[in-house]
Amino acid sequence: MHEPTVVLYELNEVPWTLVDEFVRREPRSTIAGLLRRGTTWTTVNDDEAHLSPWRTWPTVHRSMYTADHNSWELGQDPATFRGVDLWDALDAAGMAVGLFGVLQSWPPREFASGGFCVPDTFASDASTVPPGLSTFQDFNLRMTSENAFSSDAPLAPRDLARVGVDLVRRGLTPDSARRLAWHLVQERRDARHQAGRAMMQVLPAFDLYRGLLRTHRPRFSAFFTNHVAAMMHRYWGDAMPGYAEQFEYDADPVYGSFVIDAMRLADRQLRRIERGLRPGDRLVVASSMGQGPIDHRVDVADLLVLDDGPRLAAFLGCGPAVQRLAMHPMCSLEFHSDASATAAAATLAEVVDHVGRPLFDTIERQGATVLFRTSYEAVAEDDPRTARRTSAPEHTASYDELGLAVRGRLGGSNTAYHVPEGILLDVPAQGGDGADARTPLSVLDVAPSLLATVYGVDVPASMKGGVDGSLFR
Repeated sequence: MHEPTVVLYELNEVPWTLVDEFVRREPRSTIAGLLRRGTTWTTVNDDEAHLSPWRTWPTVHRSMYTADHNSWELGQDPATFRGVDLWDALDAAGMAVGLFGVLQSWPPREFASGGFCVPDTFASDASTVPPGLSTFQDFNLRMTSENAFSSDAPLAPRDLARVGVDLVRRGLTPDSARRLAWHLVQERRDARHQAGRAMMQVLPAFDLYRGLLRTHRPRFSAFFTNHVAAMMHRYWGDAMPGYAEQFEYDADPVYGSFVIDAMRLADRQLRRIERGLRPGDRLVVASSMGQGPIDHRVDVADLLVLDDGPRLAAFLGCGPAVQRLAMHPMCSLEFHSDASATAAAATLAEVVDHVGRPLFDTIERQGATVLFRTSYEAVAEDDPRTARRTSAPEHTASYDELGLAVRGRLGGSNTAYHVPEGILLDVPAQGGDGADARTPLSVLDVAPSLLATVYGVDVPASMKGGVDGSLFR
């Protein structure tokens, strides 16, 4: 007998505004059909902490805000996290679980009841469960590292070929291969298309996820994708109606295609999921928060990037450290001990540029990791690009000696940023009443409602939200 399953498609930061614009342009799309057959809510994230996805998604999964679950930054020591993820509760209840790309899911774990776990693209190593996907994950992590600031790093043909062979063997579809190849052709024709490279990573990732679903058949699975969010931040103003007039913005037609193209990729993936649903199954599409338009910030001028974390650690003089992946302008250094990390955090606060401005801010220690942000101050052409540590003994060094680089970012301004309102769309396999009401819903209520209503599993005591009787019926 078939046991009902839930597929959670985590469409990071997508708001109803973009969904509506996409449906207006694509009225026969899968998403348009899902809206007619499903039920919708507007998720509301009232976290007092600054809204970032590595905080808001753990809030959804653990039904706790950041001060409680303690997931502050990418690259943070996972031993410092608190709370019970909804998949932990399902695993304990004897149900297989599958995770692919879910934020803060490293290190991967073997679920007692079966399943798979491929961590996010900011994981600290390439380990996966099952281990055969580590070749793909290693390539994924290097792509994230090389393109973290700007998507114009050169691609190594030999490396692409090696990974491509592995992907084809593991389920890369001809359609995905064709789209990847076409994107590379577009990059050669017009370098602006390099800025859309971030959305291409979702193609092989989703193909591998679908293969794992067929093999492991988990009762619950989650697939996280940031490919639309990455395009919205930079190119909302180029794509969305009315922005150019409101903010006196000069929209670029190439950049303007990226947001809707990214939504088309999501639409095709949702169609594949929907076609694979069986009676009793359900597809849930959600975002833990949304994005909305902001006055464009022309931040493509030279900015400070941490290229070599161990060099910076040596300058701080608090012991060696490993640089962990984080999203610019955030940085993460992992030291050998909590004591070294504490000393490094204090010393970072004392590093200033040639005119005495702090080079780093938002400095925080979590366990043996130090999390911080490079300065947003623009770097003038006549800047000597030196820094000094103001504590005794004072020490002056060049940016290069600190492992810092000054770079310009490939095209586009920041034209959208985080807002508390996201989306939730619930579509049972047999279809529903199509109640597109978008009723406000606390993100804290998602995990408890899913556990109690769909699976009949006791809600962990650590979860702060309640069971909403209107959800998942």
